[in-house]
Amino acid sequence: MRNTTVGDADPLRRWLRLKSDAERMPNRAQAHRRTDWEAALAQTVILVLGSPRSGTTWLAKILDSHPDVIYRHEPDELRPPRAGADPCQQLSDWIGERGLRAAAKRPFFRKSWLPPAQAAIRSTIAYAISGGARLPMAGSTIARMALPDFAALDRRRDVRAAIKLVNWDASDAARALPASRSLFILRHPCGQVASMLAGVRERRFNQGYSDSVLPIDLANVAAFAAERGVPEQQFRTLPDAAKCAWSWLHFNESALHRLDALPNVRVVQYEELCRHPAAVAHGLLAFAGLHWNPQTADFIDRSTRHDRSTEYFAVFRNSADAAERWRSTMPQADQEAVRSVVLRSELAQRWPDLATAG
Repeated sequence: MRNTTVGDADPLRRWLRLKSDAERMPNRAQAHRRTDWEAALAQTVILVLGSPRSGTTWLAKILDSHPDVIYRHEPDELRPPRAGADPCQQLSDWIGERGLRAAAKRPFFRKSWLPPAQAAIRSTIAYAISGGARLPMAGSTIARMALPDFAALDRRRDVRAAIKLVNWDASDAARALPASRSLFILRHPCGQVASMLAGVRERRFNQGYSDSVLPIDLANVAAFAAERGVPEQQFRTLPDAAKCAWSWLHFNESALHRLDALPNVRVVQYEELCRHPAAVAHGLLAFAGLHWNPQTADFIDRSTRHDRSTEYFAVFRNSADAAERWRSTMPQADQEAVRSVVLRSELAQRWPDLATAG
């Protein structure tokens, strides 16, 4: 049998000819069944929240490693939230988002709802779309194609949806859907800012906002800083580390003010997850209503003991080193700039080195 490569168009053509009652151009009754299932998944959805470069993707993939989870990665980047939408309907829409970016974030895991044969087909399709998206003429069209889930009808009862979101206020959803669970990850501000600045230096982000090379909304952050006694003119003269620290504070303080007291929200510190990954993950899965399983245990072991150099967005790394690397690589002036900002907030109490600094 001929090997299939990423750039091979044959799997894509086979997919386009695929006659699947569950996924191919469903009729009205089938569409209703799928929509009803997505609405049911939204009721018990598990949301992964946090500021960029805080470990959200790794935490989300820990959840995705569970056999009963169907995962969507940042669907709000492909399908922006609709103003005034009911939270359940909005989440249903995102669960139904099957674009490659949202529905095929690697690594892939064995799923209880996905029979092995369909899993092989789905992986082949994902690689074919990924390869086809690089074609100069048809790339954008192929990249928008939906990746089928192939979820077996008789295996859907115990499925849970997990979604990682980047730009959405989840507090209304947490209040409206008491059976849902939200996991908010919080990283030491020096670690988060150091990672952001490294990404800027390496040109890892598509672009900054129009008034900055930094991937932060300077206008909103400057307005937030002004409320704390830092005039806009003074804010504009701050070093990048301080501007990023204000962005960290704006995002996390605002989000936690809305989320922290809700009973179906759990806040986890990135450093604790890195130091005790299995124990912390075990507690988070229990909070989310998911049983512990060997596949998740194996992924945690593999994703925390990686001793080679890693890509900027990789989930496989030495977790203990990743949590503390900023202490030896971040210039002291940048560390002090971050501390001077965060000390204004009660969030500093979560890290003893911040609370006692100066």
